[in-house]
Amino acid sequence: MPPSTTSDSSTTITPASTRGHLPPPLPPPSSSRIPVTPAVLRSIFASSRTILEERSLSRVAFFRFTGFVLSCLAISLAAARGRGIKAGAGLLGVGVV
Repeated sequence: MPPSTTSDSSTTITPASTRGHLPPPLPPPSSSRIPVTPAVLRSIFASSRTILEERSLSRVAFFRFTGFVLSCLAISLAAARGRGIKAGAGLLGVGVV
């Protein structure tokens, strides 16, 4: 028998579903498009990271957002410092007598 006709079980490729990893189900074919929402995008990127990496990125994003809000507040207060209390209240829509 020629060597090309022998079967070798070590070169058999098994599908991903038999190794414990299930591929994501394919959506049914339709003419409508699936809307891309922030939740869909987040799930795509989150699936490629571990839980610890996701937690670390969430903390970094939280502290950056907090820093942004605080810096906006500080700039607003610094800009309003030169004005009197009546001018500052006027910007807020509060009537000072």
